[in-house]
Amino acid sequence: MKILITVPFQKEHQEELKKAAPDALFFFKDAYTIDDKRDEKLYHAFLKEADIIIGNPSIEEIASAPKLKFVQSSNAGVEKYTQQPGFPRNVMLCSMSGAFGGIISEYVLGGILTMYRKFPSYIEHQQKRLWQDAGSEQALMGKTALILGTGDIGTNIAKRLSAFDVYTIGIRRTAKFASEWFDEVYMLDALDEQICRADIVIGCLPKTVKTTHLLNQGRLRKMKKGGLVVNVGRGSLIVQPDLIQLLEEGYLSGAVLDVTDPEPLPSDNLLWGMKNVLITPHVSGISFGHTPQVEERVAKICAHNLKAFLNHTEMMNVVDWESGYRKGEKYAGSINL
Repeated sequence: MKILITVPFQKEHQEELKKAAPDALFFFKDAYTIDDKRDEKLYHAFLKEADIIIGNPSIEEIASAPKLKFVQSSNAGVEKYTQQPGFPRNVMLCSMSGAFGGIISEYVLGGILTMYRKFPSYIEHQQKRLWQDAGSEQALMGKTALILGTGDIGTNIAKRLSAFDVYTIGIRRTAKFASEWFDEVYMLDALDEQICRADIVIGCLPKTVKTTHLLNQGRLRKMKKGGLVVNVGRGSLIVQPDLIQLLEEGYLSGAVLDVTDPEPLPSDNLLWGMKNVLITPHVSGISFGHTPQVEERVAKICAHNLKAFLNHTEMMNVVDWESGYRKGEKYAGSINL
């Protein structure tokens, strides 16, 4: 069994993966520069023989691996595989759902508080050595947040917002659901009715046909006036010109955008110049080289699924090709690793 690792795991996590598959031969791509022609040859030779890939291989790399049986993505979203041709349907695909809920929910909370408490204005004042009030602010307590997506990320967001006395409404794709952290949960067809109640709308959905441009001008204008939009899922969720118009009008008070469409966001995009918009370069769930706790969880999920695949036991986060979501309720966020 040959296993190719294309993400930069720390040494201790590499050892954890090796323990999960003690008889396998591993190739850790990040251990090589790949700039050197000799290293590149070694990599491509191993790729041709690889049975398992852990990371985010390109469609071209997958096509160069005829013996491939299983891909463990290091991303929660896997639309690059499910919505494009080229990924063999006989190859097992698992997502990294359950690894990023905690860290992304911290980002969401930080983003909301940054906008509500006008931290950017105070940073600007500090740089000018100016002791000055920035004007009226918002408080989180008593607000209503509509969270699009009630999986690992959405649930973690609801959990943290609940501690601030925020009323949480979840919108999800399927009916079966139970969570102590949402005050109410509805299916997607109730979005138009429920968005009217929202002070804050938070997007944490993957990119699918049904979620693309889900938030257009008509829906965003149904939010309470002065509402805040947060997006940590995929940039395709929002019709960007509509968002810009509502921000310019002042109907929406602001936006926190970790994802955009396209990415990177072009330098001439109007969003860059808006003082009521916080933009970050898709870093809310960043792990390798940035947040050791998340990298450790990613490693544990990979090790669990690697062992399960080799032993023919139940795996986590198996992707359903029809919906683009995981199959069933077994995912990394639902168990202790």
